[in-house]
Order: sequence, then C-alpha cells, then structure tokens
Amino acid sequence: MRHLTALFILAALLALAGCGTVNPYPQHVYSAPPSKNGRFDAKTRPYTVLGRTYYPLQSADGYDEIGLASWYGADFHGKKTANGQTYDMYGVSAAHKTLPLGSRVRVTNLENNRTVILTINDRGPFVNERILDLSYGAARKLGTVQTGVARVRVTSLDATIVPTRLADTPGKLYSVRVGAFAVRDNALRVHRQLLAQGYSGANISVVDHGGQILHIVQAGSFKSRDQAERVMQALKDSFPTCYIIS
Repeated sequence: MRHLTALFILAALLALAGCGTVNPYPQHVYSAPPSKNGRFDAKTRPYTVLGRTYYPLQSADGYDEIGLASWYGADFHGKKTANGQTYDMYGVSAAHKTLPLGSRVRVTNLENNRTVILTINDRGPFVNERILDLSYGAARKLGTVQTGVARVRVTSLDATIVPTRLADTPGKLYSVRVGAFAVRDNALRVHRQLLAQGYSGANISVVDHGGQILHIVQAGSFKSRDQAERVMQALKDSFPTCYIIS
C-alpha cells in the first residue's frame, strides 16, 4: 500500500512539473465501482475518488450553479474520460463531479462574460472549492488559460431552453443542497448543524437512488436566486460541495 501511495505521489509531482503555466491542479483520479444490481445508469453511476463516494444527479434539469472552474490539458490528452471517450484537450468539454455524463451546459466566465456550450464527459475536479474542470479548448474560448482558475456560471441546457439572462420566476424555488448520505445518522448530524447555524428551513428528504436509499440534506428553499446564492456562499466553508438546484 505504501508503495502504491509513493507511486501516486510521484505521479502527481511529475504532472505538476509538466504543467508549467497550464492547469496547476490536475485532479482526475477516477475509480468507478460496479453498479448496484446493475440498476445504475452509466451516466449517473456512483463512483469513489480518494476514499469519498459521489452520487451524481439523476437529471441535469434546472441545474444552475456559480463557482470556480479550472482546466486540464496535456497530462490527460489521449486518455479515457469517465464516459469512456478519449480526452481531446483541444476539444470543448468539461468534467463535473455530479452532473450526469453527457449533460449539455452553458458555461459563462463571469469575469469577462465569454460563454461556451459544452458536454460533461468526465468527473472532477476533486478540489473542494471548484465545481468544473474545463478542457484546454474550452478554457481558451472562455479566456481562462492564463489565469488557470476563474469564476463561472454553469447552466444546464438539457431540459428546456434557458434564457441568457436568468431572472427569478414567480413560484420557482431555489434550494441549497448540502449533501446526500447513505447513513441516516450522518444526515441528522448535518441537519442539526444547519439548525444550530440558524437555518430553520433545513430539511431531510429520503430518495431511492437506483436501489440505494439516500438522505438528502438541504439548508432550505428560497424564492430568489440571489438569496440562495448568499446562503450557499455562507455555507461553503463548512460544506464546500454544496450547490443550488431549482
């Protein structure tokens, strides 16, 4: 085990040395377990990275999130992505931890208003404060190659046409999802933590995720996107992978 760990550290150091001004944070170490009873769709199958199991969303419908995006290039060029395709660093694609593989999204660089439409074909980035890892080609279109990391908005295009300027819709609620837990006690612990921090609308819902029971913890639901974003940002330090669904 220590030998494998040493090899992993050596590989990571070599990758960092080879990147130069390219993405200095390659994080794609992907390990997908077999589906439970064969009932998980390949696009949404749970997977484990560095000891943590991720449970992808069953649908990208309504997904709209703001966060940091990095990019990855030569170290992964020609290798397999999570959906089995060959990664083309010059193409336009991205990696996301929980969106279904094959999801089409609009990515907007909030620092220069450039946009690109791309497909999620890989998993990552596995750095807490980042929500997206762009291909080199996508990063070029968005103008993030030199900066390495940029603040972006990721909007799903899979279900309905999303307007370029998003506005709050009467009756539409925005929920801040904190986590999904297979163990109910873990969900209860997080729920109590949210209540202690003043989030009186925090709740737990139970869903059957392809045969596995999950306890979904949300900090509450809000009538405006701005309000939900303020809550999400306030929770990022304690729950770095929290995100907004609508």
